Amino acid sequence: MLAQKATFVVDMLKPDTEKTVCRMIARALAAYGVRRTVTSPGSRNAPLLMALARAGNIDTIPVIDERCAAFEALGLADVSGEPVALCCTSGSAMLNYAPALAEAYYRGIPLIAITADRPEAWIDQADSQTIRQPGALSNIVRAQISINGDERDDEGLWHINRLLNDVLVAATSGPKGPAHINVHLSAPLTVEAVTDSDETPFHKIDFIGRPQVIPVEEARRLAARLIDRRVLVIGGFNAPDDRLSRALSDISRIEGFEVADEGLANLRGNHILRDTDRILTANPEVLITFGGSIVSAKVKERLRGSESIREHWHVGVADHAVDTFKRLTTRVNFPPEGFFPRLAGALNHYLRIGDCTAKTTPGESATPPADGSWSSSNAVRILLDAVPRQWNLQLGNGMAVRLALPVAGGRFHRVSANRGVSGIDGCVSTAVGASAAYDKPTLLIAGDMSTQYDLGAFASRQLSPRLKIAVLDNAGGGIFRRVATTRDLPERETLIAGGVNLPLARIAAAYGFCYSEADSPASLAEAAKRLVAERDRPCILRIILENK
Repeated sequence: MLAQKATFVVDMLKPDTEKTVCRMIARALAAYGVRRTVTSPGSRNAPLLMALARAGNIDTIPVIDERCAAFEALGLADVSGEPVALCCTSGSAMLNYAPALAEAYYRGIPLIAITADRPEAWIDQADSQTIRQPGALSNIVRAQISINGDERDDEGLWHINRLLNDVLVAATSGPKGPAHINVHLSAPLTVEAVTDSDETPFHKIDFIGRPQVIPVEEARRLAARLIDRRVLVIGGFNAPDDRLSRALSDISRIEGFEVADEGLANLRGNHILRDTDRILTANPEVLITFGGSIVSAKVKERLRGSESIREHWHVGVADHAVDTFKRLTTRVNFPPEGFFPRLAGALNHYLRIGDCTAKTTPGESATPPADGSWSSSNAVRILLDAVPRQWNLQLGNGMAVRLALPVAGGRFHRVSANRGVSGIDGCVSTAVGASAAYDKPTLLIAGDMSTQYDLGAFASRQLSPRLKIAVLDNAGGGIFRRVATTRDLPERETLIAGGVNLPLARIAAAYGFCYSEADSPASLAEAAKRLVAERDRPCILRIILENK
């Protein structure tokens, strides 16, 4: 009798229709340019995993730890320039996506988080892997929907089709960013539930947005406001763009104009200011900014307190004003690559390029060579001097980004860092994903504290010989020993800067990395050569700095 009752319960739970919605989601992702999905295993999201794996046009990349998975997807999306999806099971798994989604939100990177969920009727009913998932990520996504993954009614499927279009347009158009698709699913999974079918319904609704290039007439009107004025253009983090670099290089040659890039704007050009001290001495009447945040606190403080600035224009597609320097007068709601080339042409139109006074002295100051002492700044210079220019550079936060940018600006194929939120978490996982999206090596420079925070990244299946990691080992958070707010605290070493337990040699051996150490200028120069020459394994280079 008990056996008969158990069989009856299983039969009642078995779905009598295929998981059409799961297949619809897979087709929707492909229609909006998603070619990769980073997935984490689970029973609740199994129908979604199978639909994605069997779609035939989406690569599925398994990563067990959802937090690492999300940061790997972030690196993939950032470097590839394509949207990347995530897929996890129900419960707390989804919450592990939050740090990377927050970074993606503030950097405008399209990550699509697909989270399996229990049926709505079981929320708050003391059942396992059940939390209130709808809306839990609302503050860090561009759009979100929560849908019934067991839907079978034609009108219900039509509604889901429309919602999928809405959420994917929000992620991939206009101000791009992350999106959340929450899918309520019953159990269990059956083979029939995930069989792909050409009859799976999904209809992409064409979306025609606003022009991405400013009209010539408008560019000329704005250019006219800049004639005979001192202008400083400064870029925060931004993807490399050759046309943008050429336009800003042309603008930088005009008398009265300065163009500055700490390094993360990825600009090329001999007249680009990269020295923070040179930026600090600028005395502009008009400040024009683009891209994301500025790293230097001194630059931000100087520009906020400037008495010379009369106008501040911010260039970039956003749904809110960005007034970092408390001077904002004009929002130019076009992407930088759609504005500055037209502005350069308009300035030439007014100034008649032959009448422009070309600058004879490049604005970009040469990076001083290492002076032979053993310090963190000299160590980074020695390392970067050995790195080929076609490599990508990925930077951790804290001291790593501040030490590398004065040396790295304009020297490499691409320089990136998680400066949307500026957290230390996920730096290694982001670099793993970034290296998988670029066919030449990627070098991560990160502190020992950041590296310990992200040890799960070393277990990734995406590791390849293209990934090189340099760990600045200064016995914990070195930046906390320098900044005025923490350097004199009696609890500094016990609660803030210390606490690192990072056996890098054993980690390297466990995960198949080439490993080396350096504790002097000479040993670092040799270790850097070996790191560059290694072709068969990923590398870890420990740079022992103690508190230097």
